[in-house]
Amino acid sequence: MGEMKTSSLLLPIRFAAALSAAFLCLSVSAEVGRPAKSDIPHVDRSFIEKAAKAGMEEVDAARVATERSSNPQVRDLASMLLNDHESANATLATIAAANGVSIPARDMDTTKKWMKKDSKDFDHDYLAKTVSDHEDAVKLFQNEAKDGKDDETVAFARKVLPKLEHHLQMANDLKKALK
Repeated sequence: MGEMKTSSLLLPIRFAAALSAAFLCLSVSAEVGRPAKSDIPHVDRSFIEKAAKAGMEEVDAARVATERSSNPQVRDLASMLLNDHESANATLATIAAANGVSIPARDMDTTKKWMKKDSKDFDHDYLAKTVSDHEDAVKLFQNEAKDGKDDETVAFARKVLPKLEHHLQMANDLKKALK
């Protein structure tokens, strides 16, 4: 049992290392393949940085929830969020690299925090945080879709926004159902 627990604890660390390597490759390929845009407007740069940070936190929390939740519906939601946000994060990393925008480093404290949560309150806390984070993300993506200047970044925000709204609705519905 101790070996399995250690192995599952190493998964986020291994993922973080793989993600860092992917970002490095994207940075190098962006530099070699074409010059990175250094003149991306501040509104778009800020969006990329905030969206990347939020996306990484969502992935970390969802990964833990798929393992720790006692409710199959919460695990299913977390699994969907994990897949959708990993995909969006990869696309955003490509956009960031092409525009010379540095993505904030992954904060491993998020994973640790969720691993330490009391199992009795885990589902409630996870759903509350998921709803709150998705409310913020929807606003962030709506603002970029409306006010962004960089065509590629605006297109990304418009493409991802309906999924975020769907995630928010599902998390809200599940939160209400589990009260």
